Amino acid sequence: MHNADPKSLHKIICKAWSLRKKHINLTTTNVYRLANSYGDDLPEATIDVYGKNLLVQYFKPYEKQSKDRIYTGLNDILSPESITEKLRLKSEDIKTHLVSGKEIPRNFVVLENGIKFNISFLEGGGTGLFLDQRDNRKKIQALANNKEILNCFCYTSSFSIYAKIGGATRTTNIDLSKKAVEWSKKNFLLNQLDVNNHEFIVGDVWEWLRRFQKKGRTFDVIIIDPPSFSTSKTTVFTVEKDIPRLIAAGLDILHEDGILAFSTNIAKINFSKFFQLLSRVKDFTQKTYKLIDVSSQGVDYPTDGVHAVEPYLKFVILSC
Repeated sequence: MHNADPKSLHKIICKAWSLRKKHINLTTTNVYRLANSYGDDLPEATIDVYGKNLLVQYFKPYEKQSKDRIYTGLNDILSPESITEKLRLKSEDIKTHLVSGKEIPRNFVVLENGIKFNISFLEGGGTGLFLDQRDNRKKIQALANNKEILNCFCYTSSFSIYAKIGGATRTTNIDLSKKAVEWSKKNFLLNQLDVNNHEFIVGDVWEWLRRFQKKGRTFDVIIIDPPSFSTSKTTVFTVEKDIPRLIAAGLDILHEDGILAFSTNIAKINFSKFFQLLSRVKDFTQKTYKLIDVSSQGVDYPTDGVHAVEPYLKFVILSC
């Protein structure tokens, strides 16, 4: 529980806001993390800005008095149209509650680096956009010109939209969730991109990787950003066990001199462990690769070096 006095909580939010407005271009981006748990002196809580709507998430119980102080500070500093809270307590279902505003926001639009995305606060843990990947999406955009893109575990296809705006000729987007694939199409249309020029597949990524290899189909850029755990009809997939095999399957259908971007947000796999797993890729493919870039989350996701010694997000770019 956070029991800081009102002035302290107000100061914490002011300090967090000062960092973001200094380093994020708010004329082209209105969606970002305002407070990142211990990294912004707000233990086990996060605050995300989605335009005029704020989402506050608690991962441990907070006293009502402390919550009220946080909401007062947010109203004073940002004057939002709504504040929604999500309780994400261990071993409990996610609970979503409207703190202020007319209703919990559903199907509204935000802007990230000048690109539009559909957002909803009523979809459990996800809102439609993973804010920690903002800078990594820009990297893909810069690499995408005249390239054919494969986006595995595409969710709402934010990487693909960046890629298309960056000049990609075509994207293929795969996710096990039909709802995610339909959401992807809406995001394409929102940015006036013709969905008929792109491929959207509801299916098992493993199965499709095998199918592409069997058909001899290859891609210029492959993005693999899997959930930490997923289950399909044929596969129980855990990233920690399957990272090397999944990257190898991607390399097998990557054009020569192509780009493969792989990402995982599992905090218990630190960078050292991740690179140990990366060294095992050779056990599953004859393709060799070069590691050309390593990055993590954006400036709005600071860590305190104590409760989180290093960033949780690992994002690597390989070339073969």
